[in-house]
Amino acid sequence: NWKNLAHNHEVRWPYVFVSGYHDGLQVFSLQDPENPRTVGYYDTYIGPRDAGAMGGIANGAFGVDVRNADGLIVVSDMTTGFWTFRMEGFDGWNGEDWGMPNISSAQDFDEKSKEGTN
Repeated sequence: NWKNLAHNHEVRWPYVFVSGYHDGLQVFSLQDPENPRTVGYYDTYIGPRDAGAMGGIANGAFGVDVRNADGLIVVSDMTTGFWTFRMEGFDGWNGEDWGMPNISSAQDFDEKSKEGTN
């Protein structure tokens, strides 16, 4: 629901992972950009829809991260806490397989340790 403030996105082509305050985790595929389709979701928010700031919207899932190495999906929810997910068929992602840099907002500690940095 666009009124539920879907606001943080992580792209791991062809998937887009989205956190929305009252909608939790949503995952859609852009494999066919003219016909995007939902491939996964989980509603992490269990509270009333009118609770919280900004007329009730700012409560629930506010962050999403995807770890490239193994595909772990993490959602933070202001009401229900920390969630981890696995999506069937998504066991990790390497940007180089898609002609992109292999970057992520989630730290890759194993790769950093190979580089000799702390």
